[in-house]
Amino acid sequence: MNFLKKIKIFLDKIFGVKSNEFFWKFRHFFDKNWAKSYINELAINHPHRKLLVEEIAKFSPFKSVLEIGCASGANLFLLAQKFPNVNFYGIDVSKNAIKEGKNFFKEKVFNNVFLQNFSTNQLKNFTDKSMDVVFTDAVIIYVGKNQIEGVLKEMCRIAKKAIILCEQHTDGESFYNNKWVHNYKETIGKIVPQAEINFTKISETIWTGDWAKYGYIIEIKL
Repeated sequence: MNFLKKIKIFLDKIFGVKSNEFFWKFRHFFDKNWAKSYINELAINHPHRKLLVEEIAKFSPFKSVLEIGCASGANLFLLAQKFPNVNFYGIDVSKNAIKEGKNFFKEKVFNNVFLQNFSTNQLKNFTDKSMDVVFTDAVIIYVGKNQIEGVLKEMCRIAKKAIILCEQHTDGESFYNNKWVHNYKETIGKIVPQAEINFTKISETIWTGDWAKYGYIIEIKL
């Protein structure tokens, strides 16, 4: 993992924000098993996912849910188990992760999870209000301060009921330290002033390190 961090820092210096897309798109060249590790039992049972799933479940009944940056689909697996009659969609910049996820859901015989190899730049492929809920899990931490408003605008355009974010938040200005910590209250306030925003802090018992310091489940009711 230290080796991968060094690669990430090196790419950051050369490519800036674009390095995040390169890193995740081609991570399998440096760590061939990373996609599998995002859909194994340990990953699926990480305690933050229970918080995230419970937050999304508050907006039931719904027919369609989209995860942006789904990796191999651990969150979608938990949601599809809980709501077998709902269609769940996941997009990710990593073709390798999407392939791994598709194989996983095929083996589990899940017919209500649909994965595609898309980046955040391709959110325009989704029509207005086409998803009841749109969510992310540790994804916008890789979106720079010059791009975050555009990504959140697209999410607000696509979502009917709500946006749920598991991300790192600050009440001050956005800052970068291997990942972005953004001010979601301020940014969402600019895009949809009428939205109701609620923050649930992620505790150390759920996630340690920077996630215990800055991590939140952010509920945005549209």
